Amino acid sequence: MSRSSRILVAHPWMGRGGSEAAALWTLQALQDAYEVDFLTASPVEWNAYNGAYGTAVDPDRVRYVRAPALPGVNGPEKMVHLHRRHFEKTCRRMADQYDLCISAYNPVDFGRPGIQLIGDFSFSEKMRRILYTVDGEKPRHRDTMVRRAYLAAGDLAGVPRTPLSERGDLILANSRWTVRQLAEHFGVPDAPVIYPPVILPRAIPGVERDPLGFACLGRVAPEKEIERIVTILTAVRKAGHPVRLQFVGRIGDDDYGRKVAKLIETGRDWICPRGFLDLEEKQNLLSRQSFALHACRIEAFGIAVAEMASLGCVPFIPATGGAGEIVTIRGLRFETVDEAVEKIVFALENPDTVGEWRTRLAVATKQFGPEVFMKELREHVAAFGRRGAPVAAR
Repeated sequence: MSRSSRILVAHPWMGRGGSEAAALWTLQALQDAYEVDFLTASPVEWNAYNGAYGTAVDPDRVRYVRAPALPGVNGPEKMVHLHRRHFEKTCRRMADQYDLCISAYNPVDFGRPGIQLIGDFSFSEKMRRILYTVDGEKPRHRDTMVRRAYLAAGDLAGVPRTPLSERGDLILANSRWTVRQLAEHFGVPDAPVIYPPVILPRAIPGVERDPLGFACLGRVAPEKEIERIVTILTAVRKAGHPVRLQFVGRIGDDDYGRKVAKLIETGRDWICPRGFLDLEEKQNLLSRQSFALHACRIEAFGIAVAEMASLGCVPFIPATGGAGEIVTIRGLRFETVDEAVEKIVFALENPDTVGEWRTRLAVATKQFGPEVFMKELREHVAAFGRRGAPVAAR
């Protein structure tokens, strides 16, 4: 089958999270209209990814290109800065073979204008220091001599970078909160917003919810503040409400993963670790929970929050970050642990109010569906192609 234009979609390493969902739905959005190559350093199992994210990416239409990884890098949390700079060099070397280059996860300097999907600000050391704090501490990114040497080594190994505001890229923000950060810290004003693709299955009809059941869903990393979730719910239990927590997410064998595993073990009578679940398993589990709790204060969007809300889990979230664009109900947003406990106790004691919130959230999450994401992405690709090198759909 002939295709008129070639597009490179790049992602440094496919794990299990929101950026992977964006990558998969980007491929699905483009696979029928263009010749698409997918560049990543990780192995790709199409059946597993399609099952996890509800996509239908066709390996006969999307060519997988394995990027070289640094020795010792076998996952998305290994030597992230060095690996990303090494990956960027591969992208730069390949870019001229394509009519358009798209980074599915944070900026890649292709050496020519491209499309950049912003997922978070982990790509910027400056933003790490501003945003990635936990109770005033920076657990992974302290300004030490070792850290500075590591960053310098990555910069030396990579390609020279042009400032983000000077590349001519189309930078797509994943929330209005992200737009504000781009304008304030990167000199990129008025970036268009394209909300990430969220599978929006509805709760299984007729299934009874656990009135004390909470869910936590997402990647296990320090900025997600899993320990804060446990602290909040422990306080709720001490207030006389024996809540239970379903913990959905792969717990890695890194320092933070071991910390979370130990924390869960101390609450094994009420915390149930479920690991990473495929879409159907996740839907079955979340349909039976009444609430969700999210603790990341610097979430650029919060795919997990939207997913839980769409399945009827009423989510409590921090008042900061982009997740507030999903959950606009003030009674579900908290600044402190004490405020979170107070609002959760109120919800447990006022089920009628919770029912009203659940109905409002089900309507509000419809704007985040993957069909909306794919339509808007195709429009951006076509418009960017008209602005620069032609990218014509067949």
